[in-house]
Amino acid sequence: MFMSGFYAGLAIPASAQTFDTSGNSKLNGDFFVRQVITTNLNSSTSAIGQAISITGIMTFDGQGHYTFSGQKVDSTAGDSASPFSVAIGTYAVESNGMAQIQNMLDSSASATEFGGVTGVGPVSIVASSTEGAYNDVFVAIQVGSGATNSSLDGSYTVGFIDFLQHDASQVRDGYYTLTSTGNGSLGSVTINGAMANQNSTNVIQTFPGVTYSITSPNGAGTLTFPTAATPETALVSGQKTLYVSADGSILLGGDPNGFDLIMGIKSLSGSAANSMYQGTYYNAALENDASKLADGDNSIDSFYGSTLALGSQGATISHERLAYFNMAAYDYTTDGSFDFAADGTYNDGMFQYIMGLDGQAVLIVGTGTTYSMSVNLLAPSSQATSVFIDPLSIFNAASYGPITNSVAPGEFVTIFGLGMSSSTQGAQTLPLPKTLGQTSVTVNGRSAALLYVSPTQINLLVPFATTESFATFQVNNNNALSNAVTVYTSPTAPGVFTLTGLSGVSYPGGIGPAAVTHLDYKLVTSTNPAVAGETLVLFLTGLGAVTPPVDDGAAGPSNPPSTANESTSIGVDIFDSNGVDSTANVGFAGLAPFFAGVNQINFTVPMGVASGEAYVNVSTNEAYTSEAKLFIQ
Repeated sequence: MFMSGFYAGLAIPASAQTFDTSGNSKLNGDFFVRQVITTNLNSSTSAIGQAISITGIMTFDGQGHYTFSGQKVDSTAGDSASPFSVAIGTYAVESNGMAQIQNMLDSSASATEFGGVTGVGPVSIVASSTEGAYNDVFVAIQVGSGATNSSLDGSYTVGFIDFLQHDASQVRDGYYTLTSTGNGSLGSVTINGAMANQNSTNVIQTFPGVTYSITSPNGAGTLTFPTAATPETALVSGQKTLYVSADGSILLGGDPNGFDLIMGIKSLSGSAANSMYQGTYYNAALENDASKLADGDNSIDSFYGSTLALGSQGATISHERLAYFNMAAYDYTTDGSFDFAADGTYNDGMFQYIMGLDGQAVLIVGTGTTYSMSVNLLAPSSQATSVFIDPLSIFNAASYGPITNSVAPGEFVTIFGLGMSSSTQGAQTLPLPKTLGQTSVTVNGRSAALLYVSPTQINLLVPFATTESFATFQVNNNNALSNAVTVYTSPTAPGVFTLTGLSGVSYPGGIGPAAVTHLDYKLVTSTNPAVAGETLVLFLTGLGAVTPPVDDGAAGPSNPPSTANESTSIGVDIFDSNGVDSTANVGFAGLAPFFAGVNQINFTVPMGVASGEAYVNVSTNEAYTSEAKLFIQ
């Protein structure tokens, strides 16, 4: 069925000419918005030169345009709100929910808000501007009608981040539960959080007499905590703007004169189970690392992306389009694990996970010196057609980086769907064919080389000629065309092949021991580990264009081998069992000789690495991947 070994499951993507706008109708009507922005950051200390918060109603027309009416707080103009509106803005939504929204402050392309439209609440948006001068988080929830105090009923789990007095050194975050009987009283509220100006020690503070009031039939109102005599020592203080989603399942808000984001989700209706956290979640976050605050330094970052949660496996594969305050944005893929308690919480030592809405939403809040507010909402499913690509299921065939992760020229890609082939076939010879049985795939109109086809899965190579900003995939099964699905592209998008995947799920790769060999080409395993100072051969995909070039699907040459065009900037580091990260020396990076579409990196294990299981991580100018493991003696 497949070719032998780790080579058995590969496929590659390419890019498309334009962003897909077929999902624009997903956004139609009024949405409450809360956006917190930090900009003009000091390139050494991450001190905030300007903070902005925007609160109000964004109205989408379902056809790519929006208006906005609300208020803005700008720290450079004094920490008080002033009216703010946008007469006309633009947006675009793909069939899979990936979205681009013109920044309300800056119409330049680099300031665009990137994110995802979800089916949660009943429709919500999470986004961040990662390509320009802003580090921010943007959240929108659908407005309802006929709301009263009784619309807030039951228990909600809430997370927040707050840049008090627009100062990164006074950042705070935390989480709490609100319980309402619909009468405006919330009683005493206990908050677990930390404050950078209070040594970042996790503390618990209780606030009596917390109240709320829904003052508008659209769901707008206020959330009021006691006003602290010294706000610098309180996790929260005073009155907040409060928005309730159309179905009452999501809360959104913040200080009308401050720079915080409050996000609440309806608590679980029963006990949590790992199986509830399953599927693709769109996410966005604003963060600050205050671990070096004693030296006067902060480290603000923001991201948008997606997480593939694997339910009862207790594992995730995540992509972040990550932008640090002093670095250009890049694609970052990583694995994770979780084990939720019955109350829907999980703490991994750095982050507090809070599950709500019966698994449709997860809030992730930082602990200690890690300040973070990450909003994760389940992506919408799509109605299948007779020949169907699941719009959320185009993956790097090695890393299984989820849908927001870019694809690169020459990369192996795996796509999942229905009715994509009338039979199951694997390529038997090289070069790989562009038709298997009666199935072919185009990427931006170019025929892709195929390794494997079946009714539900296809493994292919992105054509090397793909140089556009987007890649549009379409399957042809016996002259019946599938839906077209568009993803982002990048010159490189590395993913390391693994020897084993997760049992019992349809996503078999991305997590586990790396496909890496000794120089004798025997696999590195727990019983045949690597040693410090040894040169190893790592197999991966997504290193992009090569020299000398090869035809799509042709075997990599051996004399000379094809070198990745970015080979001088490709790096490998080893994160060992003691938590020490060491840089390896890379001797070669390019196409693996005699294989089609497989990349190879020869690297030397650094001296001094600890024995045990370590991460083997790969970096390029555009991306970083940290999922696969390496056994070291």
